[in-house]
Amino acid sequence: MENKSNIGSRGNSEGAKKRKSLPDYIKAFFAACRDSSNITTLLLSVILALVVWLAVRVWAYPDTTRTISGVSVEAQITQYMKEHNLEITGMSDQIVKLELSGKSVDIYDLEAEDFTAKLDLSAVRSAGTFPVEVNIYRKDNLNEEAATDDYSPRIVTLVVEEIVTREFEITADASGISITDDYYLDTITASPAVVKITGSVDLLNKISRVEAKADANSTLTESLSLETDLMLYDSNGSGISKENLTISADKALVTIPVYPKKELPLTFSFAGIPQNFDISSLEYSIQPESIMVAAPDESIFNLSELNIGTINISDIKFNQTTSTIPIMLPDGYKNLSGNNSARITWNIADYGKLDFPATNITVVNEPDNMDVEIITQELTLSVIGPSGQLSALSSGNFYVTANLLGVSLHDGSQDVPVTITISGAGGRKCWALGNYTITVSAKTKTTVDEE
Repeated sequence: MENKSNIGSRGNSEGAKKRKSLPDYIKAFFAACRDSSNITTLLLSVILALVVWLAVRVWAYPDTTRTISGVSVEAQITQYMKEHNLEITGMSDQIVKLELSGKSVDIYDLEAEDFTAKLDLSAVRSAGTFPVEVNIYRKDNLNEEAATDDYSPRIVTLVVEEIVTREFEITADASGISITDDYYLDTITASPAVVKITGSVDLLNKISRVEAKADANSTLTESLSLETDLMLYDSNGSGISKENLTISADKALVTIPVYPKKELPLTFSFAGIPQNFDISSLEYSIQPESIMVAAPDESIFNLSELNIGTINISDIKFNQTTSTIPIMLPDGYKNLSGNNSARITWNIADYGKLDFPATNITVVNEPDNMDVEIITQELTLSVIGPSGQLSALSSGNFYVTANLLGVSLHDGSQDVPVTITISGAGGRKCWALGNYTITVSAKTKTTVDEE
């Protein structure tokens, strides 16, 4: 019995030695690593293990499943959409998630950048909301759809709008500005005067007014320019957001023109006043008597009246008691009253008209190199004036003078202008109507050498 027991004990001990545990193997592995002679064998073993693992991975487990996220959705608008100003303004999804299955060696290194999700927009023919199917392609083969087990979303909803460009006038505003009574606030303007806005038709249809408002609260005595933002408003006066709109200018320069102003009495000058004539004897009235004028500077405050032109006394007609002078101001001045002309009414109700033959005709400033002979011996003058003064006149009261200074004479006969002088008391208030000429004959003098 004792021997059997010993044998059994030895058998059990040997069996224990034959059955090594996992720690025993690990200890044996590290022991082998300490032996430098086994390093080459160890490396070869590791490489072989990897090869075996890959082979098992490929052949023992040939198929695998992989999820790829972040594939970008591509929506290329069609030629029809370009021609009809149709653009995509909204998209429900812009990335797609793929579910792939296949051999590990085929799909393990694929990324989102290797795929594209395309939308077919051939059915889009108008503005609106469209559900569009998503098609997945490998970027290395865009002619064939990629094989995927599943992907989402399969349908993308697009918002398509008609995009147009329109011009809008800019309304300039400076409601906070005030001026005193001595100044005039002209039309407030904005530069640029118009702005181009690009956006959807529906959104542009809501825009009723584009405004540039100068934020200034003061009393002005001179012009002012301020840069300000542009604001959009609908027909109810509510603001419209600039989001989703392209505007050709974000700001505008608002100019607030302020001019000094003054009411000025109107007056005019006389031309062609005969010698001895008392111009103050010719009574008249002018309508309007004055106008309100705005000027570019404060020099207008130094003016007491406004001369609007000249009237030649010889142009006053006996049968026409009114004359008209256009009111024209220099550049930079404004006629705030709006009168384009002034009407002169002559107080000549008691005036008469008579014709007188004038024979007292002379020439002055005759050139030294020419002989001048007066051909006209008598000139009939139409004369107007107060009836009492007119009846006291006779032909001897009239003197006709041709002043040749500055007149280009030539050999032969020609007409030259004359002035009419009325002597005596009647000459103070009477004058000859119209313009007159006489005929003279000129001849160049012959020198001694020429003879």
